[in-house]
Amino acid sequence: MQDLSHVTATALTGRALIMLLVAFIVCFATAKIIGKENKERWFKKRTNYTMLNRRGIFGEYINFGYPRTLMGLLVTFIMFLIIFGGGYLYLFIVPY
Repeated sequence: MQDLSHVTATALTGRALIMLLVAFIVCFATAKIIGKENKERWFKKRTNYTMLNRRGIFGEYINFGYPRTLMGLLVTFIMFLIIFGGGYLYLFIVPY
């Protein structure tokens, strides 16, 4: 890991925002790749919604819920690995 004391806050914030965008893209791509049927079979969504946890159309599309099968756990682990592993590499390893 490199020393980040010379990095400006703007550069660090820019990379963090890029990784947030990448996380959304990973969630959208995963939902598209596995399809609606597999997503419903492998994950369980919340059943009762209140005013505070309602989502829009894009939020519902990337809402997987919690895994209920082994394939759901595998998909969740791969998504975490891509998002957090890629974020760590991009924020701390790739030179500024």
